[in-house]
Amino acid sequence: MVNVVFAGTWQKFFANLGLESFDDFFDYSQGKTINKNTKRIVSKLTLGVGDNRKVFFRKCFVSPHIKDMIFALRNFGRFISQAAVEWHNANILFKNGIETYKPVCYGEQIQLGLERKSFFITEKLPGMALTDFVSKKWAQLSRQKKEKIIVSLGKLVRKIHEARISLPDLYIWHIFIKQNLNPEQYEFAVIDLHRMGHNIRSKNRLLKNLGRLDHSMSDKYFDERLRKLLIESYVGDSRPDEINNLIRQIKKFSRALSAKRRPIHY
Repeated sequence: MVNVVFAGTWQKFFANLGLESFDDFFDYSQGKTINKNTKRIVSKLTLGVGDNRKVFFRKCFVSPHIKDMIFALRNFGRFISQAAVEWHNANILFKNGIETYKPVCYGEQIQLGLERKSFFITEKLPGMALTDFVSKKWAQLSRQKKEKIIVSLGKLVRKIHEARISLPDLYIWHIFIKQNLNPEQYEFAVIDLHRMGHNIRSKNRLLKNLGRLDHSMSDKYFDERLRKLLIESYVGDSRPDEINNLIRQIKKFSRALSAKRRPIHY
């Protein structure tokens, strides 16, 4: 079975460029590869002309890992392609008022009920990766602005968890910071949704998200006061002993992860 699904009026946009079938999209070779491994290729595509020129990102998946197939089964109750996983997860986030990349289309090749290949295309996110923002601008920011960013980030994670959503890949490099229209609050978008879980009630699973976020926060930019402020913003009104106990749990998860892998430098 071959399936291609479009959002909104994007089908007409791509058809005008000669992109209609699964193979048209999956085999399109004019993009710039920005990330690649044996199971996934991420490419940047610039399509259209004049005012209709747009930038997209395409993920191509080939023969997914068994663990990813099981993860999809746990979350959706059936085997679905990795592209469909990202498509549905992005829409779940939007329904809960959480920003992520905007899905444009996805396609899949299914054989005997299992994914053979799939692709997922999104619009380019506004703003910039938080790692780029921090490495380029953090040193010039006032302490007050740094704290406002951290407070906004803590509130974002709380909003995600209040929606019973888990993001096991909640690292700094998977967060985009958007243009600051409100000087009192910064806005973010999250990416890399293939392991996202929804209807999550396990407190430990949610706290591990924060442990991964802490692991990815480089000591070069984030001191202990900022890390504590993140958790205080996440929990809202709580007693100091409750906050300190939560910090200890998150640090435990963070140290366990750091013992297994080195954080990405930025």
